[in-house]
Amino acid sequence: MHALFFEMRPKPGHLDHYFDHVARLRPVLDRHRGLVFLERYGSLSDPDLLLSHQLWDSEEAIAGWRADAQHRRSQTAGRTVHFADYRIRVGERIWHRAPGTATTESRADVAASRSCVLALYGTRPLTDGGLSAFESFTRKGRYISLGAFETPSRAHDVIARGELIGVDEMALYGIHRDYGQFDRSEAPD
Repeated sequence: MHALFFEMRPKPGHLDHYFDHVARLRPVLDRHRGLVFLERYGSLSDPDLLLSHQLWDSEEAIAGWRADAQHRRSQTAGRTVHFADYRIRVGERIWHRAPGTATTESRADVAASRSCVLALYGTRPLTDGGLSAFESFTRKGRYISLGAFETPSRAHDVIARGELIGVDEMALYGIHRDYGQFDRSEAPD
């Protein structure tokens, strides 16, 4: 499983333009294979920050969506017109725990990861241990809390020390691509 975390800050007055692009792209996205999960969130600590969180079944599926001509036009509009800033992180799931399922660990090359993102999904926002919380736009009362760590063990320390009431699912992703609007050194072609 591969995750994409797309944090964006629309320019003032451009939030509706972002959601217009999202609505126009939905039928195009539905024709692509590999998307497992997609949710958009608003930051609880920064009202101008949005998060689009996606889970894909493979890196190839992400590449296929990234290369789609209509999606490319929206990406260009976002970069040049609508966004004041954004950051995209992509990584493979290296650890996962959910109720009723066995905890899974991936054989992904963790050493090749630049960092790790811990994602806690549930009905309560968590901000302890350096986590940032976001609430779903479409499912009010559903949250994702994210934390970036240098190593998986540091993320697991936060889990061990934290009060995880309201957390339904936890996942850790080894980030292998991290770029933004102004630092595009790791951006794909």
